[in-house]
Amino acid sequence: MRRLSKSGFTLIELLTVMAISVVLLTIIVVPVFQTFNFTRSAQAFSDAQDRARIVADRIAREIGNAASVRNTQNVVATTLNGNPASVLANSLIVKVPKIGSQSNPNPTLIEVVLPYVKLDIVKPAEGDYSQSPGQYKNPNNGFIDPTLLAPRGQPVLPVAPGSTVVRYFVGLRDPFNAYNNPYDGILMGRSGSRDNLFVLYRVEFQPYIYRAGTGSNGDISSRWRPNPTYFLSDPVTDTVITNFDDPRFFLWDNAYPNKKTIIQNWQTHAVIQTEINRYDMIQPVYDKFSHQVTYSGDAPLIVPLIQFRPSHMSNDPAMGQVASRQGEETNNGAAIGPDVYRTQYGLWTNQIARVWPQGWAPAGSASGFNQYFVGRNDPSNGKSGAPPGYSVYFYDPSVSQTDYNSGQECFDIFTYDYVSANSGLYPFTQAINAANNRSLWLENQNIRNLFVPFDMNTAKGALVTSFNISEVGDPSQSPPASNPQNLPSVLSSPDALSVYSPIQDPNRVLAGSTYVINGNFYDPAFQTINELFNWVAINAPNITPERHIDLRVTPNGDGTASPLSPVSGFAKCTIVPGSEVVYGPDQLPGPNQGNTVRYVRTTHNPGPNQYSINYTDQPEPADYALLGLSPSQLAGFKPGVYDGTNFCSALIQPRFKKGYIKLNSDPNYPIPFGQFQVSYRFQFNGSGANVPAGVNASDVFAVDYDTRQLISVQLTIRNYPQTTNIPNPQTATVKATASVRNVIR
Repeated sequence: MRRLSKSGFTLIELLTVMAISVVLLTIIVVPVFQTFNFTRSAQAFSDAQDRARIVADRIAREIGNAASVRNTQNVVATTLNGNPASVLANSLIVKVPKIGSQSNPNPTLIEVVLPYVKLDIVKPAEGDYSQSPGQYKNPNNGFIDPTLLAPRGQPVLPVAPGSTVVRYFVGLRDPFNAYNNPYDGILMGRSGSRDNLFVLYRVEFQPYIYRAGTGSNGDISSRWRPNPTYFLSDPVTDTVITNFDDPRFFLWDNAYPNKKTIIQNWQTHAVIQTEINRYDMIQPVYDKFSHQVTYSGDAPLIVPLIQFRPSHMSNDPAMGQVASRQGEETNNGAAIGPDVYRTQYGLWTNQIARVWPQGWAPAGSASGFNQYFVGRNDPSNGKSGAPPGYSVYFYDPSVSQTDYNSGQECFDIFTYDYVSANSGLYPFTQAINAANNRSLWLENQNIRNLFVPFDMNTAKGALVTSFNISEVGDPSQSPPASNPQNLPSVLSSPDALSVYSPIQDPNRVLAGSTYVINGNFYDPAFQTINELFNWVAINAPNITPERHIDLRVTPNGDGTASPLSPVSGFAKCTIVPGSEVVYGPDQLPGPNQGNTVRYVRTTHNPGPNQYSINYTDQPEPADYALLGLSPSQLAGFKPGVYDGTNFCSALIQPRFKKGYIKLNSDPNYPIPFGQFQVSYRFQFNGSGANVPAGVNASDVFAVDYDTRQLISVQLTIRNYPQTTNIPNPQTATVKATASVRNVIR
């Protein structure tokens, strides 16, 4: 007998109907849910794409309108998991779950470094700077607004860096709680708690504000000082930011008493560029099949999903600027190369500069002239006895196959820049000596003959091959009180009572039928301009005498030899056209006669208060006898060897050499008593000698560098969709390249 249910169906029939219903519902409902899942996944991917494009475009647009991008390629000393560490300033230290945390929803954390996740953009100057310090107008109503911390309004033209910086960086949505990713179970176990993922922040701030001082030195005056809302200031002067590039600035670690407040200030003033939920800006490296994370020690390998990287320029040829301009014409100007070279972009970092001397030939060539100079950091920087930073090295391919870690150090750029920045004595000499103390390169005549030192202006993307003569001297002693720049100087006469023309010179005596001045021209008595001129006029009547200054043999004020010296100088050293400034006694009659005035350059025979100058060597006569020199005056003369006691070598040949300054040589008008001082820049680029027509006398420069003027932004958005599928995030990657258009070069 069948057992009926209340509905009249047998139990078997009812179970059959239920089974069929379940099958039908599965066939109908599951695809509906799957459709929802696919729709949510597609929507998540679309949202990720849209957000990635919006953020990348916004960052690129802001970089394009900026005045500069701060250099964050320098190394910062910090700590990592309690141990001393050094990281790049563009990096941030964050905490993530450590090894063995994949099944633990509350794991132990470990610190890791995220490189290239911080970008500081310097905005152009804006608004009106005519107000009192620290007071700015509201551009909308024209009244002073005490709430404004920086000028607002239209950019000031021409565009210059302003006082406002925009910082993009990666940080936890809630920096005071641990990282929590409850979705994928890769770094930690799944959970139902709210996520706390890494997001992209944007903060606009003023590093310095106008306020009173609080330093221990007692200076409470109001001036531009570090902004305590975001930064720490040095405790003594209260004028220097001490943690501008701190990689732990957004990491809650209670490192100093008010750090929590500072982090809260960053968070309060920041705008999150991604979403506050389900968007993560880091990705662990893991095996997709097993979901096992790749570790380095106890720390998981983490890839930041946004990176702000300078663009790399390889072997960018530096273009020489104008070597001389109208009004600076000189004979044999083709032998002078530019002293400034610029690459396509500025804002360099990680630069390696190479200089191939004029006449260079590739390695293995028959000439053997394949050595060149390379400017770089040495791998041993910081170690005992090693260069402290950037230096110029002489590299010989026959000694080593790579110029990255070999070569003989010749010029310590780090020391040069440090001494210059701190107003130290004679940075050029100190840079030479610092390198020579380590390499003894000055003993190598071949390197001295090819020597091309240079300094770098990384912001402008320029190499500078010239230096000021005031940067040469003895660092162990101060310059003379009467010559604070330690310039080369020479007197016109021994004293005010010894100003004579040749025929008035009391040292002139009759010897037989001719007049002579007893003594040798190189005696100390004839080391002034007028006295030497008189000696030549009387003792060598067959030669037209010239009042002159030979900068090659005129020492600086403290007695240091000139880099132009034919004995102890450098073969390629010449004078930068137009850089010289000549001061001497006023030769014009009147109440100012004898007072110091600035002389004027001429390319012809100079008159009173005028001079002509050789910036580089001039073509010499094939036979000096053609100049009317007697055999006795030519005796012992060797054109390639300077001899200060030889008449032709010391008095006639200099007329064709660099550094020769010709003055008014009218024998009837001696120069009034006074001191000549000459300031000039000397350079090492160019041949320094006569070159055939059509031949380039300049050395060749090329630079490998990363440029912050062209920033590459690579952004990946990871969006965890609300689906019942395996919770793999939807990712979208966008890459943008932005040029800083307002860089002043």
